[in-house]
Amino acid sequence: MRVLSWAVVGALAWLSGCAGAPGPLPPVPRPVAGYFYDTFRDRRAALAEPGLLVGAAKVKLTPTRRGVRIAGHGHYRKHSIGVLDDLWARVLYIDSGEQAVALVSLDFIGWMHPRVDRIRARVSRTHPGSILVASTHNHDGPDTEGLWGNAVMGLVPLRSGVDPVYLDWVERRVATAIERAVAAARPARLRAGRFEAPAGWIVNMREPDDVPLTGTVLRAEGLDGRTIATLIEFGNHAEALQDENRWLSSDWPGELCRQVDRALGGVSLFVSGPAGGMLEPANQPDDPAPQRIAFMRGLGGVLAEGVIRLALGGMAELPHPRVRLQRLMFDLPIDPGGTVALVMRLGLLEPRPIKDGSLRTEAALVDLGGLQLVTVPGEITPEVGRAIRAKLPGPYSMLVTLGLDHLAYMISDRQRALPQFQYERDMSLGPETTDRVLAAIDELVARMSATHVQAELAPKPPPAPGHH
Repeated sequence: MRVLSWAVVGALAWLSGCAGAPGPLPPVPRPVAGYFYDTFRDRRAALAEPGLLVGAAKVKLTPTRRGVRIAGHGHYRKHSIGVLDDLWARVLYIDSGEQAVALVSLDFIGWMHPRVDRIRARVSRTHPGSILVASTHNHDGPDTEGLWGNAVMGLVPLRSGVDPVYLDWVERRVATAIERAVAAARPARLRAGRFEAPAGWIVNMREPDDVPLTGTVLRAEGLDGRTIATLIEFGNHAEALQDENRWLSSDWPGELCRQVDRALGGVSLFVSGPAGGMLEPANQPDDPAPQRIAFMRGLGGVLAEGVIRLALGGMAELPHPRVRLQRLMFDLPIDPGGTVALVMRLGLLEPRPIKDGSLRTEAALVDLGGLQLVTVPGEITPEVGRAIRAKLPGPYSMLVTLGLDHLAYMISDRQRALPQFQYERDMSLGPETTDRVLAAIDELVARMSATHVQAELAPKPPPAPGHH
């Protein structure tokens, strides 16, 4: 996320007194028909031999009016002038009976934790924690956070760029998509694999020699071999249309998903791996618009080719996959003199509880046997990503950045000391953030390991009569 210096912008807005704090979010109404999700989950959990079910769904989230504030980059981009391609919510539901997970990918710059909880509340009362929401970090969608509202001369923010009516509409649409994914669930197999992207499409603006090109794929197929869903993790900012774009688009992740959908069938989901500090498309902001659009489609296409070749060439089946989910709420201190604290005081972000100078966020770990998936509530660098992957035991791992929250950048202590990371330092909660996140992941891994041990030590039920 490249914005103007918030230390300058925010200070001017503070002096001008232009920004006002938004009011609290209204409560979420209880569904009139009750909670289908909870009924389904409870019945599945009661089965002696539930087997594995997987479902998927998607729903369009493209704003229906013109003039939407576009998120990402500087304020001079102002309002959208039209739609280049649609924005979507894509849902993958995996259910092994005792536990399940519904993973949602949104074509947005980010989706804050209070809004995650509102989606959960629309779907479930007894199993809300099994719903995980992440964003593709799309820089060509509407402002879903508040940082890109109207500004004086494109510099000083007057107010949040969020349209709360639109966000409420998104919540309802996403809740419906989750329920449709559950209703569509059928017996399935899971396969995992990795692909390599070609060089030349991605650059690292901070450390040019550190450009990871590996993507991880989880494919769910029915017992008939037909694709139910394809989940793709890859690290790169979704901003190939660059700074001056004013068309709504899902950028290259949308192109990637469209091409994989067309080739393999089912519903494709993209989640952003480590891309902070600063992995970006290798085109230029001042390229002509047709050239930027062509590059965006080309980048999505070469990644789709890697996914499709992997799927057709053979992926490793996860033996006896079983959903195990661990979640952890934890606190992150906010540097009172930092940029994020200033932005919050200005009221540009929707309100969230702050206690003793810290805000509460969440991380989750999903274990599918041979693949672990971790949500990270912000943007991490490849170096931090490698530190997290080293903590995970399986042969395959997915790091879902901007998962369950968007709390800016998380860099290593080494990177914090380097001058080229000044922007990431400015746009972080504070110096403790990364260590706190790594400690939270350590705790999740420890809890998951303990549940594995307990499961192994638990007495096994006697075989059913006639079973050999």
